[in-house]
Amino acid sequence: MNTSQNPPTTANPTPPPPPSTLQPVTSVQRIESLDVLRGFALLGILVVNSLLFALPMFEGMMPPFTSIRGEESAPGDWAAWWIVSVFFQFKFITIFSLLFGMGAAIQFDRTRAAGKNFNWFFIKRMFVLLCFGLIHALAFWYGDILALYAVIGAWLLLLCRLRQKTLIQISILCLCVAAALSGGLTLLEQFAPENPAGQAASTEMPETAFEAMGQAMFEPNSEIWLLAEERAYSEGPYLDLFAFRVISWLMSFIFAGFSFGWHILAMFALGVATIRSGFFGGVGGRLRSYAITIALPVGLTIEILCALALALGAEEHIWVRALVTAIHEFSVPLVSLGYMGLVTAIVKSGVFSWAMHMIACVGRMALTIYLLETIIMTSIFYYYGLGLFGDVDRIWLLVMSLGIWAGLAVFSTAWLSVFSRGPLEWIWRVLTYGRAPKSG
Repeated sequence: MNTSQNPPTTANPTPPPPPSTLQPVTSVQRIESLDVLRGFALLGILVVNSLLFALPMFEGMMPPFTSIRGEESAPGDWAAWWIVSVFFQFKFITIFSLLFGMGAAIQFDRTRAAGKNFNWFFIKRMFVLLCFGLIHALAFWYGDILALYAVIGAWLLLLCRLRQKTLIQISILCLCVAAALSGGLTLLEQFAPENPAGQAASTEMPETAFEAMGQAMFEPNSEIWLLAEERAYSEGPYLDLFAFRVISWLMSFIFAGFSFGWHILAMFALGVATIRSGFFGGVGGRLRSYAITIALPVGLTIEILCALALALGAEEHIWVRALVTAIHEFSVPLVSLGYMGLVTAIVKSGVFSWAMHMIACVGRMALTIYLLETIIMTSIFYYYGLGLFGDVDRIWLLVMSLGIWAGLAVFSTAWLSVFSRGPLEWIWRVLTYGRAPKSG
């Protein structure tokens, strides 16, 4: 593995000459596999996020033992849970995090080649992303990842300057920290104050969201919290919905510093190392082969065992959930790297070229499509839209996600047949570069 600071030329066999002024990459400068992987990741992210769009937060995160109404889960719910848990859960946000690190490394090298200041350029870019994330989180949905990326992304100013060996060591260290913290936080749930997690909620439900949160002691697994959350999203009023959105986002953002944030940082570092290893170029064939034939089957085997442990023991034994949470930190990157190797091999083989082109169009409009997914899903499930929150089975959420993503793929392809960039991508680049990007 190359340990030099700069990427080997074989990672991109025909690089364009350094630009005299810093500009966004044009279509001929893009690495097709990265665009396809972004589009592929957005599919998986939508599948996983659909549970959080359509169900109370804690219920969407857990296996479907029962609904908050005490109803037994249908076989279809369990089938959907197995599919999502083994093949989707955390895998695609991990791919997205790897790609984020890769993109930063590419921008670092292009900026340096143009003789420009990467630090100031990247800080501006992350600030704009933070603004997008705050708008997304506060105005649309609590599950935003953009603001967290923007904050943790500041570390890429350092990571892009490190050698591959150091980056891999940092990635492993961060995964160990993430495993210890996430597993430990799960175990701490047993020391939480007594709350109605498994008790009948009061017949007199609190009138407002804040009253419900207070009675639930701000425990999202409380039955009072779950029932009030479902009522806010499915019936309103908007102030209650907004309260749950803001509090849920703040809790997620804060706790990310003690768990998932470390996983993201690990993937940022690993992403920088991966792009500089030649993974997507001619010299990366062996690495891609290892990812497909070793990392993917090993990772999926572990994920199947983890899903089995959750299905059998998570409801009664919190230590099972804690152990699985810690193991995920290491098995998920194996699956994600395997997916990346497999998709890259398909792209390079030239098969299904029309499908790869459509997926790449989604990836080229990743920011726009990510926010469109939120707008579409909240319009379907929240009371100010169709109001289907809590009323759609998991198996149909899976089918719905695939259908919506397919529609967005068609939309992306049509849009990019006319325009060179997605609308939000254009705005992001104007705010970052201070001028409109050249077409192409």
